[in-house]
Amino acid sequence: MPMPTSLRNGSYRRWLSEDLSTLIESKELGFSTVNKTYLRSRWLVQILQLEQDATRARKLHQALRLTTVIGSLLLLMFVTLRFNDTLLGGWAGLVYYLTVMMSLAVAASIAVEHIFNYGERARLLAIQLDKLKTEGWCFLQLSGRYNRFGTHEEAFASFANQVESLSRRDAGEVYVPEIVRDRRVESEASANVPEKKPHSFSPTATPERSSVIRTSPTTTTTDRAQTMTHHHVEPESIQ
Repeated sequence: MPMPTSLRNGSYRRWLSEDLSTLIESKELGFSTVNKTYLRSRWLVQILQLEQDATRARKLHQALRLTTVIGSLLLLMFVTLRFNDTLLGGWAGLVYYLTVMMSLAVAASIAVEHIFNYGERARLLAIQLDKLKTEGWCFLQLSGRYNRFGTHEEAFASFANQVESLSRRDAGEVYVPEIVRDRRVESEASANVPEKKPHSFSPTATPERSSVIRTSPTTTTTDRAQTMTHHHVEPESIQ
């Protein structure tokens, strides 16, 4: 199906849906009714949804970045004009309110971009979309991992498993919040750290002896005498 001229007006998703639907219904591929339903309701719907989400996230990211950049430049200009109130005349009050509003707009755009992270989301969605498209075209052409199959019906089970595997893995990368992802990475890293074993007591180990002789309060006089006798050093003999 040739690409229609209406694509210039932003109807790419409509053309993609019509083109792939026609390909799925083609008698040359010989899909069964169940397989056609899966291709339309699962694979094609995911592609169209990802296309829409990626486009929306990219536009929001660009709008927020433009707001931040242009607003910062205008804010700098307004602040500079505020130092020369005599040149503004009766416009000083308007410039003041514009400065406040522009500063709020810049701060809000930075906060929204930081919280929702539309730039990273658009990138991950585009990667997931490209993976699903590549997997579908390899399956339809029986190339890549599907070149060992003789027909599309024989390769369909492998294709369905691959699509579900990509959907589960990439959905976690795109929709899991950053804080949950960081905690998961930290928990995995801590699980890989080897556990320190406690020091075991060895009966043959010789503890360090203190030079000071300590006696318990219950030590008797005889025991003290024996201890002092045991540690008594004989004086040198006088020649």
